[in-house]
Amino acid sequence: MTVLFLAWFAAYVLLSAYAREFMAVRVFGHVNMALLLGLGQFASTFAITGVYARFARRRLDPLVAELRAEGTR
Repeated sequence: MTVLFLAWFAAYVLLSAYAREFMAVRVFGHVNMALLLGLGQFASTFAITGVYARFARRRLDPLVAELRAEGTR
């Protein structure tokens, strides 16, 4: 997941630096590709955070609770 996100972020930065014409393409109204891809960065960050939080609650937290219980014995 980390590698995919870093590749997505690097692609955004490279497009911003070297494909200015593409990033300036208007999708609708005053919204261009750069704005959509930038908002996509935020959306993907929140999605990854949510997926990880769910994973941690379901898989990691029970293991941590078990280890803590063993440590107090």
